[in-house]
Amino acid sequence: MIAVLLGSGGKGRNVEILSKELLIEFTGILGLVTAPISSLKKQKGLGKAKIATLVALKEIATRIKYKKLLTQDRFDLPSLLELLHLKALKEVRECFYLVTLSEEKTLINIDLLARGSLTEVGVYTRDIVKQILDDASKYVIIAHNHPNQSSQPSREDYLLFHRLRNLLSELEISLLDHLVIGIDGVHSCEENRKLVTIPS
Repeated sequence: MIAVLLGSGGKGRNVEILSKELLIEFTGILGLVTAPISSLKKQKGLGKAKIATLVALKEIATRIKYKKLLTQDRFDLPSLLELLHLKALKEVRECFYLVTLSEEKTLINIDLLARGSLTEVGVYTRDIVKQILDDASKYVIIAHNHPNQSSQPSREDYLLFHRLRNLLSELEISLLDHLVIGIDGVHSCEENRKLVTIPS
């Protein structure tokens, strides 16, 4: 499939060899399509057009998953985790996401509320609450990424989770989880364990 998308090889390598080498280098198709552009630029045989094709493939997959989530009757945690992981892997800065769910636990929205620095992202509680109220949400999940780092939550991540959960409970809104997305998977602050593990 990668060979078909790339269309041609590079100097001295046909497209099949180039595709196999890329899949090995990035440990599979998910690693390849979610790799940072800076990593792709270092690969011999990948020019701007081929890199654009790989970026487009990832974006198409993300949009299909998002559309599927929006049309499901019930909330599907594995699909949400996969979608958030896909979205966050391309980011080189920390990003804060808000997932809002209806009273029936159907997905209302996934919003990127803030993009921060390489090591932190700041988001105002009032912005979180405003978006939740605008969406008329009953259930909420918050998430953020650790770019190129472990998904292990920090002390501050847990503090934010508990502080926001207490605040939202006063508004009769349930904060279901705070997910931390890293290169090794997705960690749940609610369950204090990895929900998704990505092999290294």
